[in-house]
Amino acid sequence: DDDDADDLPTVTPSECTQIMEKITMIMQQQINNLMRKIQAQGAQIPQQMLQSYLVEHFETQLKEVQSVVFREFGKDEDEVEHACAYYEAKETRDDKVVEACNNLRSLYTNVGGRVELDLPEDLTVEKMCVIFEEYMGAVQQAQIAFSQHLQQLKARGAQVTTSQLNETRNNLMQNHVLTVLKKYDMTNLLWVAALEKYSDSQVFKAAVERCKKGGAAP
Repeated sequence: DDDDADDLPTVTPSECTQIMEKITMIMQQQINNLMRKIQAQGAQIPQQMLQSYLVEHFETQLKEVQSVVFREFGKDEDEVEHACAYYEAKETRDDKVVEACNNLRSLYTNVGGRVELDLPEDLTVEKMCVIFEEYMGAVQQAQIAFSQHLQQLKARGAQVTTSQLNETRNNLMQNHVLTVLKKYDMTNLLWVAALEKYSDSQVFKAAVERCKKGGAAP
């Protein structure tokens, strides 16, 4: 059928992944350079102002970077957008493309941007409550593991910097939390989108309260 052939992407999954990875890498460098410049100036910029500046900078730079990378691969924006949508769709999903697209989205949300995501149909508020309880359990497990790590360091009389401790804590947290998200086939982006979607739900609020009470108990 000719109509179906027209709908097939002109960009292969491999090209799509390479394009998105290159854009993400360049954008990461741009953000790092910008943050270094801001810190070097030593200016105390209010968090909200800094965030809106970063988002604006990201969006402007992204347009330029995309056009350069697309040209490099001999593709245009419509072709790449269509290919990404095609490879992210459930029926024609390509895991590497999905991961590459999500990495760029994550970079954008890290600087304060907002991404609209379609949640899976089976991610009901009830299921979200179950995942949330497991997620909070994982956070507590990570905190316990970090406390044990601190005790071991003290026992050995080891000298560590605050940044090293923060890195250890973050790694423990990421590992514990990602185990839960992977179990439910969720990404960090999807998790944040789901939290936003259900933030006004009474059922979800009740689950959050239950976790708080449970977490506070010895």
